[in-house]
Amino acid sequence: MGPETILFFIVLVVIMIVVSRFNFAPKVKCTRCDGTGMVNEKWPDPSEPGGWHRVEGQCPKCKGKGKV
Repeated sequence: MGPETILFFIVLVVIMIVVSRFNFAPKVKCTRCDGTGMVNEKWPDPSEPGGWHRVEGQCPKCKGKGKV
């Protein structure tokens, strides 16, 4: 094996590592925040103090990214 063959394999490995870091999967919008990353929800819940369950601010499902 000559030096050009070794260099070829090194370049090939580097390209494989770089390409594997990209995510080519389609980005799916979060169904809870509709892709905004923020939620403002309120619904009746007798077990909560005040009788209401509230979620305001960053979406807990997608962590504010808007995508799942």
